[in-house]
Amino acid sequence: MEAVRWMADRGHVEANRVILRDRKIIGGNDWFGQFEVDRHDALLVMAVEALGAKASGEYAELSVYTLEGNRYYIDEYDGSEAVIEPHTINWTEV
Repeated sequence: MEAVRWMADRGHVEANRVILRDRKIIGGNDWFGQFEVDRHDALLVMAVEALGAKASGEYAELSVYTLEGNRYYIDEYDGSEAVIEPHTINWTEV
């Protein structure tokens, strides 16, 4: 994935670790499931903004989502993810 290479070139420790492990074990470009990084990681955001569609891999369509606050969680189902913020939750009040 181009984003991992882009981040590694800029000193991202986890990206460098994944690239080194990939070369030793897999010897190719199979990044799927190997790169775990916070979605709000500054270098990840910059990579997606700089690379656009090239930042995504075979199993991803990365995009930048601007938060309205400072809290979020990722809702995931069958590999599809959505950003959930407190103001987007339909609370049940009693």
